[in-house]
Amino acid sequence: MPNPKNKLNLSSLPDLKNATDDEIVKILAGKGYTQIFNLIDIRLTLGFLSVIVAAAAGGYDYYVGFEKAKTYTAIGVSIYFVLNMALTIWIIYFEKGTIYQGSKDGKKISVMSTTKKYTPIYDLKVTETTTSQSTQAKKSFTEFFDSNGYIVRKPLEEWIDGMITSVVQDGRTTMNKDGRKKQK
Repeated sequence: MPNPKNKLNLSSLPDLKNATDDEIVKILAGKGYTQIFNLIDIRLTLGFLSVIVAAAAGGYDYYVGFEKAKTYTAIGVSIYFVLNMALTIWIIYFEKGTIYQGSKDGKKISVMSTTKKYTPIYDLKVTETTTSQSTQAKKSFTEFFDSNGYIVRKPLEEWIDGMITSVVQDGRTTMNKDGRKKQK
């Protein structure tokens, strides 16, 4: 029986997308891919530095009083603002929806996913980063979730396997909506 904690609200697109993203990461780990954490490390570093700056400014204000700490608080707020803007720019322009980066047998892949608001379609793009060969396909969430809100791993795993195989072996291809390769 499925774990009741993994049951999702089928009307919540963010929940469906996040659960599918998480499952893809697990599938790729099971296929022998080693995850590359560069994007995540930079995101965590920027967030961590922001928290340190805020804590330092707040702590200094607490110990010396507001009047003596005004200048340092203003500097702290400015640095915090700059770090959070850098984090936002990083997420929007560099991560671009990347949910996974990994390598296996010298091949590096990047997996990006998106959904459009109010549209229950999962758009997945797999890129072999050393050659920039990619494939992109869309599928409905109903193909990965049963009517009770539990993820069904097998169709998702078959879909991602097909996409990775087409990128790593065949080169640049595009997948049909049903996940099959289009004719070149």
